[in-house]
Amino acid sequence: MTEEIARPLRRQRSLHCTPAEQAMIRERAAEAGKAISRHVLDLALADDPDRYPLVLTEKEQRELVESIREVGAFVLALRRELPGGSGLSLLGAISLLGAISLLAGERSR
Repeated sequence: MTEEIARPLRRQRSLHCTPAEQAMIRERAAEAGKAISRHVLDLALADDPDRYPLVLTEKEQRELVESIREVGAFVLALRRELPGGSGLSLLGAISLLGAISLLAGERSR
């Protein structure tokens, strides 16, 4: 007499996506060496912050948001201060300030 191995009950589910999205899912599952179902399940279950904590702590997240706000305020101030006839775009001005900052940092070493 052979014993039957108890397997968890699995049922087929459907996923609605465009043909292009389906092709991307198939391609990425193949790259990962997994069946489509296993690949999708692994991705969905791995994105659970209760099981897998976020990389940044709550304090680090708040600091990051505050830094982004500071950069935004700087960009707005810079946009207001740029002379209209200078021919320097906002991106150009930021690049110039970045280069000046790098040079100043190298000189202080």
